[in-house]
Amino acid sequence: MISAETIQALESEELDCDYILGARMRSVKEVRERVLADRNRYEEVTPERQTSKDPSPLKVKEVLIDDRRYVVCLNEEQRRKDAADRAAIVEHLREQLQRGDKDLIGNKGYRKYLQVEKGSTSPSTAAKVKEEARYDGKWVLQTNLADEPRSSP
Repeated sequence: MISAETIQALESEELDCDYILGARMRSVKEVRERVLADRNRYEEVTPERQTSKDPSPLKVKEVLIDDRRYVVCLNEEQRRKDAADRAAIVEHLREQLQRGDKDLIGNKGYRKYLQVEKGSTSPSTAAKVKEEARYDGKWVLQTNLADEPRSSP
């Protein structure tokens, strides 16, 4: 996990390491509210597949916040799959809840799409489902690597 202490240790004069770390998109406020909200355009690294043997499609964009560098990665193929999976989960939840199936609360995949109130369970609001859509097909990296190689001492 990225913590301020970990990054500080990696950047210390003692270690002075280059790093690329995966950022937690949902639990780190800066990533969730500032990095993912960045409106800059993605640059296509790998285009959509033409055959099944082609590499996965990939788009990236750089987001700089103060002295921190983030790289937001987007796989459109995975984005479409994530959206379809979420739609299927929400539809299945609606069907199950009409039958009164409260066992769904224990299912981690379903739980984030459930709204539990005193004595009743219902599907999450459209806003919660839309919020989850922000993460479809994305992952965020934090790095201290620059576009240019660092000079050696």
